[in-house]
Amino acid sequence: MNRLILLEGLPGTGKTTNAYKLFEQLVRNNRDVRWLHEVSQPHPLLFFSESCLTKEEYRLFTEKYPEAAEMLERIAEIRATTVGIDYLTAARRMPGQENTAWYQELLQYDAMDFPLERYEPAAFEKWKAFVNAALHHDTIYISDSSIFQYQIFTYLLNGADYPRLTKFVHSIMDLLKPLHPALIYLYRENTEDSIAFVEKQRGIKGLESIWQRDKGKPYYRNKQQDMTAFFDFLEDYADCASRLYDESDCDKLKIEITAQTWDVYEAEMLRFLGIAYREAPSCKAKDGMYINAALGASLSIKDGILTDPEGTRRKLSPKSQKEFFIEGLPETLCICGDGSVKLCGQQIIPQWSETGTVYTREKKQI
Repeated sequence: MNRLILLEGLPGTGKTTNAYKLFEQLVRNNRDVRWLHEVSQPHPLLFFSESCLTKEEYRLFTEKYPEAAEMLERIAEIRATTVGIDYLTAARRMPGQENTAWYQELLQYDAMDFPLERYEPAAFEKWKAFVNAALHHDTIYISDSSIFQYQIFTYLLNGADYPRLTKFVHSIMDLLKPLHPALIYLYRENTEDSIAFVEKQRGIKGLESIWQRDKGKPYYRNKQQDMTAFFDFLEDYADCASRLYDESDCDKLKIEITAQTWDVYEAEMLRFLGIAYREAPSCKAKDGMYINAALGASLSIKDGILTDPEGTRRKLSPKSQKEFFIEGLPETLCICGDGSVKLCGQQIIPQWSETGTVYTREKKQI
């Protein structure tokens, strides 16, 4: 019955890890499933790299910049009153155009910079378009960080009060009812433990970069102008998320993760969702170095571990003899007949992950 599975919690509470586990198990159960990773590109629910124009603004834009119009038509998401353009995809389709007038003007419509008065109708329309499309087939969707995290960041940073936030989230939850959403909330009883974990996991420089990015937002007015204000923000975030969970009228499950017994949590989620646990088949991807010369990027595989072009090590879990799930990603690694590998599935923002990208195996093994 649950066509949409929503995972929420503070940063560092295992949303992506557990979304991946559910994605893998649903596929092993022969279900049609799509994982909407937090930074999937383009994202059908969120605005991480989207310029959002009204239809009139889009018409005027393409008339003004005919050199980009044909490409934009191919990647545009046309909704009832708005048009979404993933500007990172646009840059890939026309390389070297990032400093041109048309691209710089496109960035002025970045939805992440919208005031709430413009964000709310655009976001509501995007969620509505997703629901309408989802109702036409039997795909199960998994989304992490969409219904709480993105909205909390957007509303808190813009200085909105909790009633305005909860009114918007409730309006989205009402939209989602035909999909029978299931909400899974991952948390630590002591929010300070979650903050300490995120600091250890991402490093103080990673947190400082978020603080530097957002410190000009209304939330931080009249706040202490250092990292302690960001930690206050995370405390407020946790409070909002907990209240939103309690108020949510849908199938829901709350898991306290301090013990980090991830296998136990996985079993609990599978029971909650009525998904049978399936073991992976016994097979292994061939060790080697795989290169895409056009991107200047390479993957390496050794002992069932893939090291991606950014240096992140990811476990490969067999889907079949020729297909492997990539830990933490909504993608599979497909082994081609010539020994090369191809990425399939829902890409994320980094260019190396683009769906259909082929990496050729070096003759010399690693």
